[in-house]
Amino acid sequence: MTKEAAVSRASSPFFRDILGQERVLRYLKAALGEGRLAHAYLFLGPEGVGKESVARALAAALNCEAPGEDGDACGGCPSCKRMAAGTHPDLHVIYPASEGRSPQIKIEQIREFRRLTAYAPVAGGWRVALIKPAEALNDEAANALLKTLEEPPPQHLLILTAGVEADLFPTVVSRCQKLAFTPLPYPLIQAELGRRGLDAAQAALLAALSGGSLGRVLALEPEEFLRQRRQVFSDLEGLRRGDATAALDWAQRLAKDPAATDLVLRLTQLWYRDLLLLACGAPEGLLAHQDRLAELKAEAARKETKLWLAKLAALSAAQRHLRANLNPELTLDLLGFRLQA
Repeated sequence: MTKEAAVSRASSPFFRDILGQERVLRYLKAALGEGRLAHAYLFLGPEGVGKESVARALAAALNCEAPGEDGDACGGCPSCKRMAAGTHPDLHVIYPASEGRSPQIKIEQIREFRRLTAYAPVAGGWRVALIKPAEALNDEAANALLKTLEEPPPQHLLILTAGVEADLFPTVVSRCQKLAFTPLPYPLIQAELGRRGLDAAQAALLAALSGGSLGRVLALEPEEFLRQRRQVFSDLEGLRRGDATAALDWAQRLAKDPAATDLVLRLTQLWYRDLLLLACGAPEGLLAHQDRLAELKAEAARKETKLWLAKLAALSAAQRHLRANLNPELTLDLLGFRLQA
């Protein structure tokens, strides 16, 4: 798998190019056609399922000079071409100004946007602001944003994206129309990856790994992904054959590389998932690790379903603890011992 193959099909800011999310698209197209768009939307759902793409498509439709009967932008007018190029003067995307463990959208960024709202949209259509992710709004920025939400200027649309509303200020949430985005079906992701140049086995593996997020798998660096996958198989064999020291060494290595830990745990989960599928007589085409079929069959013949379920439970518990910022070394130490069983 090459990086070029993974990104060969460029994203496009039009409704017709959105994967899945049919319910959200139907709602927005109806609101467009009937002239009843809300002044602010909160797009909720996992990362990488199309929230930003839908926001850009809505901005394109609002500013298109010749929209189609279905409300989608035409793609050929000057406004659509600027949207596609990312140079439209009335689309503003507000990302965190700081990075690291706690990226923040700061009050200065919201003040600058509010300054723009005092003027009409440059191109005479709609000014659309996308705030991504809304969880990054610090307290001052969220309070400043409330003024715009409470007194929205005409021809302005505000779109916030977030994972769950519980991470946002309730006063911000209450002033937005909420739309829920769902994880994408695996077959849809697999088909899309195939259109982007991946072979069937690679597409099946990445779709299973995606958790319903196309963006998640497209963000993977191909060579690093393949290296991590080889390492996972080596580690599983080492844990099976090793002693307590092997488990502690494995945990210590993972704890030093938190960026890779999530991928390693998800790949490990897929291994035990495949074993359970085989043991239950599922079709081989459903397996994620298609190229490891011989190894999977050999291990699945042992019929240790209770053990595999216990290991999957241990992996899920470790992921929850890591997301909750519990001690990573202790969490991974315990996981290593449980995977050795």
